[in-house]
Amino acid sequence: MGLKNTHSSWGTVARFFHWGMLLLIVIQIPLGFVMVEVYEAYAETYADDTWVMRTSRLHHTLGFVMLAFIVLRFGWRVANRTPELPASLVEYQRWLARGTHVLLYALLIVYPLSGWASLSAYEGEFPIFLFGWDSMPRIVPQVAEDAVFNYEFFATIHRWCWRIGAAVLGLHVFGALWHQYIARDGILRRMLMGK
Repeated sequence: MGLKNTHSSWGTVARFFHWGMLLLIVIQIPLGFVMVEVYEAYAETYADDTWVMRTSRLHHTLGFVMLAFIVLRFGWRVANRTPELPASLVEYQRWLARGTHVLLYALLIVYPLSGWASLSAYEGEFPIFLFGWDSMPRIVPQVAEDAVFNYEFFATIHRWCWRIGAAVLGLHVFGALWHQYIARDGILRRMLMGK
């Protein structure tokens, strides 16, 4: 299989981005829940607690990796042809497939950006990590808790991204399984094996 997509198959790079992003999501979402649990367990002393910093460092870093990954993936998608959908699909199924992909791309961009923005807006002194660096720049200004675009505003968007994302991802998985076991048109196989 080649690196680039063809009219009927996904190339190696597109499949790497697809499955790599899934792996990041499978790690990042549970890690976010663990991080919140750690914050709540050490609410009084979080600044000095190493578990808070360890989970934060990993969650923040993976968020930035996801953001870079989706930007690269989107760039690759724009620069390469998209394999054609099966001719057997009716118009509403084509719209549903395309709409699901658009929503997934949008969520995968908004999700890490909203996390970064919430950390940026936080009024206190808490680092924004990227690997070993703890001084990532803020993308929105720090504001008081009673400001409109405060930490909680962006954190709410961040939380809704995983909720909506879970539903859209579920629809995506359902669609892939429908193609594989009901329509039997090879859609899932070409993302697994490229052909």
